[in-house]
Amino acid sequence: MYKLFPVNNFFLLIILSAIWGSAFFAIKISLVSFSPIGVASIRLIIASIFLLFFFYLQKKQITFTKKIFIFLIIIGIVGNFIPFYLISWAEQYIPSSTAGMLMAIGPIITLLMSHFLTNNDKFTLLKFISILVGFTGVIFIFNISSVNNLYSYSLLDLLSKFLVVIAAFGYMFSNILAYEKLNNIDSFTITTFATTFGAIFSIPFFLIDLGYNNYNLTLNYNSILAVVYLGIFPTAIAFQFRYYITKTSGPVFLSYVAYLIPAFAVIWGYIILSENIGLNSLIGIMLILLGVYFGQNKSVSKIPKKYV
Repeated sequence: MYKLFPVNNFFLLIILSAIWGSAFFAIKISLVSFSPIGVASIRLIIASIFLLFFFYLQKKQITFTKKIFIFLIIIGIVGNFIPFYLISWAEQYIPSSTAGMLMAIGPIITLLMSHFLTNNDKFTLLKFISILVGFTGVIFIFNISSVNNLYSYSLLDLLSKFLVVIAAFGYMFSNILAYEKLNNIDSFTITTFATTFGAIFSIPFFLIDLGYNNYNLTLNYNSILAVVYLGIFPTAIAFQFRYYITKTSGPVFLSYVAYLIPAFAVIWGYIILSENIGLNSLIGIMLILLGVYFGQNKSVSKIPKKYV
């Protein structure tokens, strides 16, 4: 796939950010008909079917050693199901754009975790400066009123935002785990089976949720389209980009997607909702892109080409 369409990882990162930025709007629409557990589980089930189908068409194979099996399960749960559920639950009480902007905490989390959990992605002055530049851009996009809203005294509001931050921890931890422990497995295989194990793990919770709440789903056409879109694009396709970028440029570089997500939240708002983009937002987007560019990790150039 990538040999046919060679592209720079910086360009892939922008595409990934655009897709993930749209996921927050899709989650909000999906919640009209589905519960948070339902949104998380259904998108994983759809994504796993999509990925397994193409895995079969490509006639790929994987040998499940105990180590590989355990790590894929952990990634599927910690990096897929739990973050999906937490973000979906949170968006019942906060705007989708707020959830997207809160993901900007990701690079800070990864910077610290990578220093202690990886061998070749250590903290450097350049990475620190790039994060400061990117974070400054996020502040411009947030603007003063949005920052004040982060300190709302509403318990549900605070809890929802806290859970989005926890979801970011799950994403970043699973990126590092895939990078460090599964570096001999291609990114499509990791994506396929981490997503599949996440889907399998989610099904009992979805069934319990259906039985416990005893509700009848009022299926909204837009909600159905939104959850299908979530399964195929922000999950199946975007997660392929996610693990590919992690394996070829490192988890710190991948974490800069969290800076681009708020930028694309503004862009999607302008395109879809005809929202105006202020000068602060334009400055913020430029700073974010500058921070991502200078934050590219060169240390992983030693990764064998067969994994690229």
